[in-house]
Amino acid sequence: MISFTTAKLLNYASRNDLESSQNPFALVTLAHLHTQQAHHDPDQLYAAKWHLTKLLYQHRWSKARIITMFKVINWMMALPDTQQKHFWQAAAQLKKERKMTDPMKWITPLEEMFIGEGMQKGAAAILERQLTRRFGPVSKTTQKKLAKASLAQLTDWSDAVLDATSLTQVFKTQSAAGSSSSGR
Repeated sequence: MISFTTAKLLNYASRNDLESSQNPFALVTLAHLHTQQAHHDPDQLYAAKWHLTKLLYQHRWSKARIITMFKVINWMMALPDTQQKHFWQAAAQLKKERKMTDPMKWITPLEEMFIGEGMQKGAAAILERQLTRRFGPVSKTTQKKLAKASLAQLTDWSDAVLDATSLTQVFKTQSAAGSSSSGR
């Protein structure tokens, strides 16, 4: 027979001892409680997530534990894009102030790949919209070209849209820039 004690998380809602505890589960409990208390208010959730992130360093845990705990907090306290960008900027500033590990390095290569794919897809979607507004509906071939393009190519093409007089000119502009950069 296995026996264990149970704990009701709501019993800890007003306890300050969770913040000072060296037990990592105390921080996870705080993340859960703060997420519930935010009631989907992005600003309140941001403030709570930022507070917990700073707490990670006050415990003077190992780098590995801090990174692991950060990933848990980041997952539990998902922010809308605007607040998440602001959060990364604040984390970068905290890094400079405390001479710490780059918070973006806390992301695994797999997570980074998904972020990069998301950025590429978003850039391709925006560029397709710009091309459509400027030159009319784009062909399936152009859509495939945008889907396969790198983020750098999409950025070059987005810049070219501003001055180009035709769709062909958008892609020719990039070709000239691409050939000069490929010789490096």
